[in-house]
Amino acid sequence: MKVAVIGGGIAGAELIRDASPGPLEFTLIEPKKQIEMQALYPEYLGGVARLQDLAAPLKPFCERVGAKHVQEKAIALEGKTVICEQSRVDFDYVVIATGAAQNYFGIKGVENTFSINTLEETKKARRFVEDNYPERIMIMGSGLTGVEAASILAESLDASIYIIEARERVLPLFSPQTSAMVEKALSKKGVNILTSTQVAEVKKDCIMFTDDSCLDCDMAIWTAGVKPSPFIQDLDLPKKNGWILVDPNLQAKENVFAIGDCAWIEVDGKLATRTGLEAERQAKHLARNLTHLAEGKPMEKYSVRASTDSQVALISLGADCAVGVVGKTCIGVPTRLIYSLKSWIDKSFIKRFK
Repeated sequence: MKVAVIGGGIAGAELIRDASPGPLEFTLIEPKKQIEMQALYPEYLGGVARLQDLAAPLKPFCERVGAKHVQEKAIALEGKTVICEQSRVDFDYVVIATGAAQNYFGIKGVENTFSINTLEETKKARRFVEDNYPERIMIMGSGLTGVEAASILAESLDASIYIIEARERVLPLFSPQTSAMVEKALSKKGVNILTSTQVAEVKKDCIMFTDDSCLDCDMAIWTAGVKPSPFIQDLDLPKKNGWILVDPNLQAKENVFAIGDCAWIEVDGKLATRTGLEAERQAKHLARNLTHLAEGKPMEKYSVRASTDSQVALISLGADCAVGVVGKTCIGVPTRLIYSLKSWIDKSFIKRFK
């Protein structure tokens, strides 16, 4: 059974690894040469993580598990064929795992910001830090990436770090208890937190806000949201708010599945979060279901673990410290042990592919 996997991030690569060896013939369509661990980008930005901790080459991995790697961008789906930049890949089933793109919400001047949504963008931001020693850094957005970047930069640089959040608290998708604990930890590190503050424009040397006030800055980092990747926007598939809508089997239509950040996955009233934890679980589940299909067995319904109303996460706060979140419970001690667990999980994922 031929399975085309579009996207070689956590979801796509883990699907192939988990289903191999087996009755499935995989083709991975991914323009990059490597799989990358996005959870470690903030640590690389702060000079804590090494490049070898963040990535693993895809070619030897694919050769090891018997998959073919087409190093091109997918352009479209036509029947049972993926149209790529130069190639065509036929399939019995296709899995879309293209992740998400940075969302700038139409803000003027975003070309003056840095992003840590991809490894190349993070490397560019790191080079700027090393070459320019910025004294005032504005981080726009206080989700997991923004909070972790602020924590690590506050320790690694002699600089004033600001978090700018449009909603009323940091980590707005988490419980108020988690937000309060993390905000207290950030404040202890000297991070300046501006909530209920909306950006109107990013200039080269300052941030303009909607109330006509402004703050000077030497470096602006945008972490304030994601949107569907360009590839899925024109696909003739069911959508929810622009994301691919799948059923409890992670199926968008008869021969098309979607997992990871590109999918809207809602099962039994639980909406899956766009996190590495969920992407990995979805990949493992779909690996089993595709194997069942090849063997003529029925598929099994997916069960969401980390939902938007019951988050599950490990949040790094620098200095070998981290907190764990399970639903409304935020576990703050022992901080070093929690950090060690998070670090081991993040780094061991990449090691699987080496």
